[in-house]
Amino acid sequence: MSELRWEAWAAIVAFILTLGYTLNPLPYLMGAFTFIAQPLFAVAMLGYAQKVFRDLKRRKVI
Repeated sequence: MSELRWEAWAAIVAFILTLGYTLNPLPYLMGAFTFIAQPLFAVAMLGYAQKVFRDLKRRKVI
């Protein structure tokens, strides 16, 4: 888990922004959800996928 530190924090921040928008759908929270939370989810997912792919190549599974 220590290798996925920034991916985990990106997902946590994105979930907090999403929760805020879900509970109180105001215009500023909608902007934060649209332009910050969703890209953070994508960045976290791509970072995780990259590390999994590198680990599989290192172990010669791929």
